[in-house]
Amino acid sequence: MSESTRRKIQQKCEQNYFQGHYQFVHSIVFEPASGQSSTLIGVTVLDGETLKTGLLGVEGFVLFEAVLTEEKELAVNRALPPFDNPEFAAGLMRDVQILFRAPSDAHLFIGTLADGTLVCRYFQEEDQITDIIVHEDGSSRVNVYNPGYEHIRTLITGSRIAVNEEMIPEIIEFEAYGPRSYTLKMTLISVDKIIQ
Repeated sequence: MSESTRRKIQQKCEQNYFQGHYQFVHSIVFEPASGQSSTLIGVTVLDGETLKTGLLGVEGFVLFEAVLTEEKELAVNRALPPFDNPEFAAGLMRDVQILFRAPSDAHLFIGTLADGTLVCRYFQEEDQITDIIVHEDGSSRVNVYNPGYEHIRTLITGSRIAVNEEMIPEIIEFEAYGPRSYTLKMTLISVDKIIQ
């Protein structure tokens, strides 16, 4: 496989992710394993290498707010119950990175599945394995595994809509597996490119 072909496939794999400065607002339906679903508003700001996220009640009250710096330092600015557990903050920011940050391509393998679907496999420094599978219609699926190849997260993006000259997934479905399993269905409300 030529280097230019590899680069084109990598670009397709990373089409869900954006470089630069953006603010995303999503309506989020959160459903834990218990089945008691709730609706929140999620705000995510990509500020270069810094990642900021907030959760608001549907009435606009801020329930949780945190920043992950480019040095990977986590600062929680606000956390009301039930979002005040330190494990929750670390886990949420790890999942927000899966949603909004392309994996490091230091250890990247590119290929196709048996049916010809493109796949990029990233072996990340923190011993996380991420497969990005790109379908012909532009939708994609991200599977995340721990070092033992246990499937721990799935991210599915649907079709894209044009927003501010960018093609943005309108619907994102995210599922976390394990003892604290949950699902998110995120519907895009707005996205703004932040001009520095």
